Amino acid sequence: MAQILKIDSSEVKIGTNDGKVITVPISSIAYPDPRENDTVNVYQDGKNYIIKKANPTSGIYQEDGGGGKKINKHLFVWVGTFLFGGLGVDRFLRGQIGVGICKLLFSWLTLGIWELVDWIIALTKAYGSAYGSVEEITFDAAGNYTK
Repeated sequence: MAQILKIDSSEVKIGTNDGKVITVPISSIAYPDPRENDTVNVYQDGKNYIIKKANPTSGIYQEDGGGGKKINKHLFVWVGTFLFGGLGVDRFLRGQIGVGICKLLFSWLTLGIWELVDWIIALTKAYGSAYGSVEEITFDAAGNYTK
């Protein structure tokens, strides 16, 4: 495992677990939209390097490197929002702990309207034009949908 330290227009600096810093051409990155602080795997084929994004090792979501979170949109919409939205699970997954606690304690007062509205918003965001072609939804540090 390694981490992208800096991305320039033509090259990328990567810090490895053994404390070394390697510089590779940007063409060595084998995934779209690389970002600084991405966790990556480094493979060497002779003198050439191949850089692939590391898969998350545990948990439902992964950090995106900018303080936000990425989560599978199907899990979020159908499990987090539809099945357990009344318990505030959708808000906890987004990182909105305070709103999640309020929803857990007081959503019964809205007679299911709060849960229904959150589920409709999640459906339209996840399967609409913003995230229609990707498998993950991204939330910023405040828990808002981002693209």
